[in-house]
Parts: sequence; C-alpha cells; structure tokens
Amino acid sequence: MATRSRKTTATSTTAKSTTAKKTTAKSTTAPKAASPAPTATTPAKPAAAKVVPRSAPSAPATTVVEDVTPTLAQAPIKKPELIDRVVAETGLKKKDVKPVVEAMLAVMGRSLAAGEELTVPPLGKVMVKRVKDVANATVITVKVRHPKSVAGSEKDPLAQAAD
Repeated sequence: MATRSRKTTATSTTAKSTTAKKTTAKSTTAPKAASPAPTATTPAKPAAAKVVPRSAPSAPATTVVEDVTPTLAQAPIKKPELIDRVVAETGLKKKDVKPVVEAMLAVMGRSLAAGEELTVPPLGKVMVKRVKDVANATVITVKVRHPKSVAGSEKDPLAQAAD
C-alpha cells in the first residue's frame, strides 16, 4: 500500500509543477494588468489537490516472550578428545576408559533412536523432539535440559567415603 501512496504523491507533485510552469508561461506572455488585483484575463491559481496517504492496516503489537542470548558455535568435541578428557577427569588409563565411553555412547544412541528420554544427573534430561529419516541416516532432534547447578562443585558422597 505504501507504494501506491508514493505514486499518488509523485503524480500530484508532478501535476502541480506542470501547472505552475504553464501558469508562469502564460503570465509572462500576457500583458501585465495595471492594478494588483487579479482580473478576468489573469488565470487564478488552481486549487491544490490534497493527497491523503492511505494508512496501513494496524499490525498487532509485538511482545517479547523470552530474551535469548546468542552463543557462538565452537568446534565439536570428537570421540578421541572426549576419551582424553575422561582420562584426565578420572585419572584412569586410556585403555580402560575407551571401551566404557564407546559402550556408553552406543547405549545412549540406541536409546535416543528408540525415542526414549534419558535422565542423566550430571548431564541433565535429554528428550527427543523430532525424528526424520533421510537417505543415509536418521536425524534425531533432541532437547537437553541442563540443571543450573555447576557440575563438579558438588562432591560425590561415595567418592568421599572411598578416600
């Protein structure tokens, strides 16, 4: 609708300037009257056409439901790096950690593919939102609800008893 209003405004402006040019041209060629009052031979100024722009339909007021802060995507952690981090965290040997991490990832992958929810306290709750079959794979969209408490700040009571 705004385009239509602009065209109307542009057309009326062009018409005004064309009329003004014609009036100016006629007044310069016509003999000037002795009295300052307009006479019958002097053309009167045309009435200005009032252009009323159309108002756009009122849009509903927008409200912000939640404030989202964007985060920059970092490089993904691959399985060898994950195993190295678990080795550093636990202090166990890599040959002992690797089969456990691979088995855990296999179990989690099968559970999510079956549509099961996982509740793993340090990680949080993992819920399947969407499953889509594509040519070479199954795309599973999950939602992770991570608790706000800092992981690692709370000591495991069993680990304290073993010390």
